[in-house]
Amino acid sequence: MAIAEARRRAAHDEPAIVTVGDVTRVARRHYGYLIVEREEAAAALRRRYEASDCWADCVTDAFN
Repeated sequence: MAIAEARRRAAHDEPAIVTVGDVTRVARRHYGYLIVEREEAAAALRRRYEASDCWADCVTDAFN
């Protein structure tokens, strides 16, 4: 969901920027999690990033 939101926000011909913070906000807002560990959110984002071939049109801080 965070990747899809980032893609919608991105300007035409600009990469989508999706952060670990975006994943944390989605987990809180849509799934009601009160606490989301940064490492868990980063790992989830890395998995989806790689599975969705996001390297072609996205930038993330999940690998730092």
